[in-house]
Amino acid sequence: MAVKIFWDNGVTIERKGEILHLDASPKLKGNVVLVSHAHGDHVGGLKAKGRIAGYATEATLKIFEAAFGKKPAIPVKPVKYGEKFKVGCFKVKVFNSGHIFGSCGFLVEIDGLTIAYTGDLNFSDSLLTKAAEPVECDILIIESTYGSPQYRFPSRGSLYPRMVKWAVEKVKEGKIPVFHVYPVGKAQEIVRMLNEYTDLQVYVHPKIAKVNSAHESLGFKLDAEPLKGKPKPGSCVLVQPRSLLGYLNLEKVSPAVATGWAVRYRWMGVEAFPLSNHADFPQLLSYVKQVKPRKVYTCYGFSDMLASALKTKLGLKAEPLPAGNPPQLIKL
Repeated sequence: MAVKIFWDNGVTIERKGEILHLDASPKLKGNVVLVSHAHGDHVGGLKAKGRIAGYATEATLKIFEAAFGKKPAIPVKPVKYGEKFKVGCFKVKVFNSGHIFGSCGFLVEIDGLTIAYTGDLNFSDSLLTKAAEPVECDILIIESTYGSPQYRFPSRGSLYPRMVKWAVEKVKEGKIPVFHVYPVGKAQEIVRMLNEYTDLQVYVHPKIAKVNSAHESLGFKLDAEPLKGKPKPGSCVLVQPRSLLGYLNLEKVSPAVATGWAVRYRWMGVEAFPLSNHADFPQLLSYVKQVKPRKVYTCYGFSDMLASALKTKLGLKAEPLPAGNPPQLIKL
């Protein structure tokens, strides 16, 4: 079967001259792009020029507009989990990827061959999302951000209490606990955590407040106020973009980060919690095992390590997604 899968400004599937882009940059060769979620490194296709048709969940579109302050440059059709549609020779089904609110993967069928693309993946429940849905397929294209054996995260059941305990203790000490996190996804999870398990007043950066509003427009309540002026130490908790770590002009601040990289890295004078919206190494292996693919392509992060582990531990055909337009066709 003359089907090509490769990396070209994003994940690309090509069949007899028809091109399907997944999470591509604005430089598209085809005229259809599927967008898995609203993080900046995956929404390039929404900024494309030309006669491009896009597909994404309603949540992804609303969060994109809130986070970037503009509408997509292309017409985009909102889709739902479980929805099926056809574009050219490609039949597509949408499934939950568990990464952030509204994130999805796509199952693509071409002449009986099924190809699943996960986008970014989380294979455990959180306060915002359900674990990713395993979708059986012939070929699996899976992210490998934490595809190294050294990345094994504590459960959210153990992390949430630790994070709450730290925040409450800092407030009792007369300080302002500050979580420095990604404005889309992680920030909303932490606000939700603080709402669920504490009575603390939560303040958020204005950019995060806009993304929170997008969640609320879809029925997901987040109790947090936009930061105005200087909050009183010992009375509240603050959620800020991670990019502002070290640049907060407030007194009596206790900073923290929440990221999967905290498994390996430390920040001087900063509390670090290994909370991630991505699957860790064991979760990635478990997900692939449940999907039961005949072949796996890995992309992003530790793609070589994950491909090697899938071959040695699960006995699968696996390799990093090739870059460029390779002459070889898919071989199962």
